Amino acid sequence: MAAPADRFDEMRRAWIAAHQGASTIQRRRAEVLGRRVRSRQRHVATAVPDPHDDTVLPPLGLRSVHSRPAQVELIAAVAAALIAPLGWPGGWLLKAALTRRIPDTLRGFPIAALLWSGAFLGVLVPMLYDPSPTLVQAALVPWLCVQVVAVPVVAGIYGIAEGWLAVPGSYAWWPLPPPTRELTAADAAAILGAYDSIGPGLVDAQRLNEVGERSR
Repeated sequence: MAAPADRFDEMRRAWIAAHQGASTIQRRRAEVLGRRVRSRQRHVATAVPDPHDDTVLPPLGLRSVHSRPAQVELIAAVAAALIAPLGWPGGWLLKAALTRRIPDTLRGFPIAALLWSGAFLGVLVPMLYDPSPTLVQAALVPWLCVQVVAVPVVAGIYGIAEGWLAVPGSYAWWPLPPPTRELTAADAAAILGAYDSIGPGLVDAQRLNEVGERSR
């Protein structure tokens, strides 16, 4: 049976907590994963974690932004939403689709493939772009090109932000699962037991009388 995808939650939570720094966005991601891990532990363990530890920061748009890191994150989020209003949701959908394939089809999150694809599109699109004489097309076509380039870039950034670098397979270009090894005769014997060539006897074996001293 395939391993459940949530087996990476604790690894990702630990990686995010170790690399979050002053980022409140990353702190929220670590808290969400920690709540998910503790919720599963309560179903299988007797000594359950304290449910009061399941406090999670509200989303960025609903929390107060008094600190300098929160202000920088809010400005960056608003700028990304203005620059790539279509590429950002597209990258998020691509990230969600790839995450659902782990670990059945993919061993990890293909961060390298996504980021290098975005870089390749970022170089290829300007080379193929032919400026249009009209002002609307001259402004609309580059904007649409930015949305296309942003899709793999945003998906790769989400892969890093959500802690998939903690999974060793995510360092590969396209982390496919290892090929299934064929079952050999030795493996079958170890699993099922050795083959009995004698077979069951026709008469049930009886225990022989034990030899002992004669009593008076």
